[in-house]
Amino acid sequence: MDYTLLFTLFFFGILGGFLSGLLGIGGGIIFVPVLATVLTKLGFHDPELSKYILANSFAATFFAGAISTFKQYRLNQFYPKEILLTSALAIPASLFITHSIANGTWYNERSFTLFFVILLVITLIRFLWSKPRLNSTEPTPASWKYPITGIITGFVSGLSGLGGGVIMIPLFTQLLKINIKKAAAISIGIIPMIMIPMLALYGSYNAPASGFQWQIGYLLPTLFFPLVAGLLFAAPLGVSTGQKASSKYLRIIFAVLIFIIIIKTITSIL
Repeated sequence: MDYTLLFTLFFFGILGGFLSGLLGIGGGIIFVPVLATVLTKLGFHDPELSKYILANSFAATFFAGAISTFKQYRLNQFYPKEILLTSALAIPASLFITHSIANGTWYNERSFTLFFVILLVITLIRFLWSKPRLNSTEPTPASWKYPITGIITGFVSGLSGLGGGVIMIPLFTQLLKINIKKAAAISIGIIPMIMIPMLALYGSYNAPASGFQWQIGYLLPTLFFPLVAGLLFAAPLGVSTGQKASSKYLRIIFAVLIFIIIIKTITSIL
């Protein structure tokens, strides 16, 4: 890869890392369209294109989530019970979808893009129409609601490569009535746990040669390491900023971000 491409990936790593820490989304909402654009320009085609996009988005998202979670822990904003309850079913659900995609040809670029746009539109509508939860005095959600959220998150994560944060935040704030700051902290703690088994799967598959010097299954370290380099310092900064920002401010950023990605994705396929 040339230096322009490396710098581009590094820049979007900074952006994705900051948003990961700020909103608890993992960064996949930035990494997926960037990787799709880069890999398409490099000559990748379906059915392998979608698999490479997902695998390397998961890799960058894992690091974004892990770094942000460590920062949340340092700030005493770590919720292990909620994280474990949600992960309990999120992990097997994401593994099922990941295995189905990697071993089949049914998930092509068109279906991938369509699912991505529909998911974001639904999320944006739900988020804009819901009433914000600005305090932490609401009743504690029933424990069984976390695994249910995990199932939905696992399927969405495996299909979209987003890491699940884009669906977890609306579910936590709208259905479980959790304050958006706590929702972001729980979401970012779940994301690395979901990513680990999916990375193991994609790394174990016998993927076709990509032309990159380093390749582990569908994982291309040369591709996702520049993203990771950018998010190393941006993710902790995002966490710190999110803890200081108002809940209303975070909701606005979340909504604007989703709208921008919707427009960018639709434009790319027209």
